[in-house]
Amino acid sequence: MSEGRAMNRAIAEKPINRPEPRRRPRTNRLAHLMPDLLEPTLRERGFASATLLAEWAEIVGPALAEFTVPLEVRWPRRRAEGEAAPRRTGRLQEKADGAVLVVTCASAFALDVQMASARILDAANRRLGFRAVTRLEIRQGAMPKPRAAFVEREIPAELVQAQKAGLADIANEELREALARMGAGIQLKTRKTGM
Repeated sequence: MSEGRAMNRAIAEKPINRPEPRRRPRTNRLAHLMPDLLEPTLRERGFASATLLAEWAEIVGPALAEFTVPLEVRWPRRRAEGEAAPRRTGRLQEKADGAVLVVTCASAFALDVQMASARILDAANRRLGFRAVTRLEIRQGAMPKPRAAFVEREIPAELVQAQKAGLADIANEELREALARMGAGIQLKTRKTGM
């Protein structure tokens, strides 16, 4: 029995060499994390990467970006070993081999999208790095209403300083600052709503 206790004591006294945990120097905005979070869902919709969604305004241009949304990329069915290719020649074969970019747009802008389809396909393929998308399918429909852009509200410095006074026992300066700003923001919100 004493051997077991001695062994436990030796293990307890032995210093453990653990690597320092990697810490992020600051908080990240959700926009930086979204591509990684959305990747599985995007793959289900045929988007190999978030590039087409993230750069959609640059692909279609500012005039059409407000009225169009990419829905999915439909890739052609893979042929099994020894399966004969469909009998198409020329331009029909070229279109059959590529993917279809499905776009929804407001009905009033469908003709504009159709007229710009060659430019949209070229821009999309430049983003993807190869001639992947060969056809554009336009679906007319109601567009979702855009959400208002996030505006960071101004928090008075007096409220932040008042919150910091209660957090003096926290050694980490960045954490103390973040908690003070959060507390001041909550205090400001409760003043406005009267809660």
